[in-house]
Amino acid sequence: MPHRAFDDLEVRCPMLGGEVTFRYCRRLDQGLPCRRALVCFAHAFPVETYFRHLLHATTFERCFAPPEQGRYEHLLETFSKARNK
Repeated sequence: MPHRAFDDLEVRCPMLGGEVTFRYCRRLDQGLPCRRALVCFAHAFPVETYFRHLLHATTFERCFAPPEQGRYEHLLETFSKARNK
């Protein structure tokens, strides 16, 4: 699979609110892919397979592992702790 075969594919970015290319998402964070790239481009091509071939396994996990705790979960935990005091 060529490294840049899918660069011109476009999707609407839920974070930016407009169209972006895969090229942009592929190297968004200091040359690493956007963590949402797997979700955003899953309908267009086998993006997970693409990144698994391109990235080292630990880099793949670091890029695409879900965050330990989202903002919503953090707020719920904070409210729960405050209520129990």
